[in-house]
Amino acid sequence: MPDPAILYCVGATKAGTSWFYRLLHDHPDCALPAVKEAHYWDTFAAADRAKQLAAFDLRLQELRAARAEAVAADRGWQIRNLDRRIADMTGLIAVLAGDRRDDVAYLDWLTQGRGTARLYADMTPNYATLPDAQLERMVTASPLTKVIYLIRDPLDRLWSHIRMQAHRQRQSHEIYEKKANNILFRMLNRGQETHILARGDYAGVIEKLRRVVPADRLMVAFAETLLTPEGLARVCAFLGIAPVDVPAQAVHDGRPVLMLEKLRPRAQKLVFEQYDWVARNVGPLPQNWQDNCVRMTA
Repeated sequence: MPDPAILYCVGATKAGTSWFYRLLHDHPDCALPAVKEAHYWDTFAAADRAKQLAAFDLRLQELRAARAEAVAADRGWQIRNLDRRIADMTGLIAVLAGDRRDDVAYLDWLTQGRGTARLYADMTPNYATLPDAQLERMVTASPLTKVIYLIRDPLDRLWSHIRMQAHRQRQSHEIYEKKANNILFRMLNRGQETHILARGDYAGVIEKLRRVVPADRLMVAFAETLLTPEGLARVCAFLGIAPVDVPAQAVHDGRPVLMLEKLRPRAQKLVFEQYDWVARNVGPLPQNWQDNCVRMTA
């Protein structure tokens, strides 16, 4: 059996990384932690580390409260699941808070105690924003590292990301649909929420990844074709794991919301160049990408 690999799935945000995590988590050749996004490589700065530790500490409290409820209800299967999640989160918090002059503690957390596997993985989309030097450290920390960057139709991804932000930011008195369109309005008219647009800068991210990651260790995959037998087979072959059938469950994309027609033309203009760049530098566009291009130029 070949040496196991470590996979970093570096995004894009709202391009199917959660679905992909669930697929690999359940794959017999893979061993993934109960924490999907470890945020190790993007939290070396003190402020970033403190913010992420606070978020993880809060999540750990929630997990412990859920375990107490499961114990009270005598739900043994849930207790076992929560024990694993609590152990993984506790270990990760110790890694993030500890000495990071080298990356041994992180790699141990990611791989040890998970049995014999052909692939381990950290699925943190924010790693796509790392500078070249940090990406290089990430790629060279382990003898066999692979990187996948999932890309989704630019307009669909943008609107899905906006809706996710609306869900997270919405106050009890706010209407979800209006909140989402207000975020898009602020992006278009006030230059706010720029991080949402940056997460869909396929040209910038792919060019950076190609500078740093060896070509045979990097795959750029369309999220839409990943959901097909042929696309999933190509990804499994790249990862060195056995092929599997496409799971029946759908990708969760949140509650649908209509984008206001008065905002749509300017939203399309924000992302239009991405279609052309991907077609020229990655490969033929999936059908829904082509359909959106036709609508934009009609």
